[in-house]
Amino acid sequence: MSGEDAADGVQSFMEKACATNLLAAAREERGRLRTWLLLCFQRHLKDLRRHDRAAKRGGGAVHLSVDWQGAESIYLAEPSHTETPDALYVSAWAVSLMEEGMCRLATHYEETGREALHAALLPALESRFPESNFPETAASLGMTSGTLRSAAVRMRHRYRAILLELASDRLGITSEAALAEELRIMFGAG
Repeated sequence: MSGEDAADGVQSFMEKACATNLLAAAREERGRLRTWLLLCFQRHLKDLRRHDRAAKRGGGAVHLSVDWQGAESIYLAEPSHTETPDALYVSAWAVSLMEEGMCRLATHYEETGREALHAALLPALESRFPESNFPETAASLGMTSGTLRSAAVRMRHRYRAILLELASDRLGITSEAALAEELRIMFGAG
């Protein structure tokens, strides 16, 4: 499928979704919204292919010309990847979740007057905090190495709790088991 055909397909799907109020037909008992939307989009593309084979493109309809050159140039400037659109979506979703979680974590430490502790322990969220850094970092903060280790563990636990709370809010899931299952499915662990 060419870039123009793909753009036409997305544009016509969005037009149809707006004209028919497609989202009003979504029902929780039918399953996940993203799965349902993907299925609707795939059906729409199938209908377009069937229509293109049955009648000459255009068929007397008035078509609007949309300049996609700017968007296409931005798209082509992005690094190429081999991930599926679903995997890219999940990855972008996870990154946005982590960024918001980091902001909430920083806010918590600012509100409790422990910005220096937050800044010192931030590397501990990305990787294991080097054992050789504990004495020096602890001394600079006026605490013992053991206290600093405990603070690092508490920070990791708080960040995890924030991430789970954000995921629960965004997905609208209140049950811990259901949330764990949804995240397992999203990240392909099962």
